Amino acid sequence: MSAPVTRCIGHLDMDAFFAAVEQLDSPDIRGKPVIVGGLGPRGVVSTASYEARAYGVHSAMPMAVARKRCPDGIYLRPRFARYKEISDRMSAVLRTYAPIVETVSLDEAFFDLTRHGGDFASAEGVAMEIKRSVYRETLLTCSVGVAPNRFLAKLASELEKPDGFTVIEPGRIEEVLDPLPIDAIWGVGKVTARKLRSLGLLRVRDLRLAPIGLLVREFGTGGKHLHQLACGIDETPLLGETESKSISREVTFSFDLVEPGEIETVVRRLAREVAKQLRAESLLCRTVRIKARYPDFRTITRQARLGVKTDSPPLIEALAVHLLWHRVPLDERGLRLIGVGLGDLGEITARQLPLFEEMGLPPGGRLSGDGHLAPR
Repeated sequence: MSAPVTRCIGHLDMDAFFAAVEQLDSPDIRGKPVIVGGLGPRGVVSTASYEARAYGVHSAMPMAVARKRCPDGIYLRPRFARYKEISDRMSAVLRTYAPIVETVSLDEAFFDLTRHGGDFASAEGVAMEIKRSVYRETLLTCSVGVAPNRFLAKLASELEKPDGFTVIEPGRIEEVLDPLPIDAIWGVGKVTARKLRSLGLLRVRDLRLAPIGLLVREFGTGGKHLHQLACGIDETPLLGETESKSISREVTFSFDLVEPGEIETVVRRLAREVAKQLRAESLLCRTVRIKARYPDFRTITRQARLGVKTDSPPLIEALAVHLLWHRVPLDERGLRLIGVGLGDLGEITARQLPLFEEMGLPPGGRLSGDGHLAPR
């Protein structure tokens, strides 16, 4: 019986992607602190250049805090269409070299190099060529990690950022993992890290050597998973390219929006945007969803499901408005955030007749209580 082939999994992460694209397109801001994200009072940092990170600015930070830490920074709104263009070039490079590519986000993807027979020397050469090719195609740097599984590959790509390249061979797993802080493990956030430290588990080595019974008692079944990761074990397969699970757009208002007519205008705009993306990706949807967040941060989602899949912008817009008026409570409190999403997506196999587009909704029809179309 032959021994199982060792997997060779790669992980590619573009460096400070949104900010790097802005610096690429505007040479005058290269080398300067660039912060991309929402610019309103409630905005959040999406990406900070490495120059901005020197000031303590990082992603998910409130923009107001970022401005205090880096008052002379260059603050820009995201340009997602441009980022998608560059991301597509990155993905095209990966598909040239790897039979399985799993895109995680615009700037991050896993890829499978196992076809090289578990030979990490060969895989290392291919991964380095991928890194060079991505730079040639995008003029942007990326960090690449190669390892026997997803967890270790992602960890490897983070060890030497920016412009890093790290390979974790099977024989070096403990050497690399053991000295790392406990929060280097996937799924260990602030709360879990605090609890682990209270147990005297400060480094990954401590977690690896900890009694499994203790971990299961303190963390349930998740304790066993944490122990496996500390040992460098992750059997999660790469799924390859999968169809989009959903498409959504949302907006957080600078000030709570109270006027229902203004809220409807925003919903209509967001619905048109998601419908446009749906068509651009040659997809159909069956579910239209609306998300609303109130000033006290209470968030609700409401959705309706059509009898047949569609990509009709008027129908999607009408259904989103229907949900707003009939399923989302609006009062003097107003809304802090509103969003529109599409779900239950699938590829177009045949173009539907333009009946709905000609009808609109209203006056061509009305929606039943469950969101299905009903005659007038």
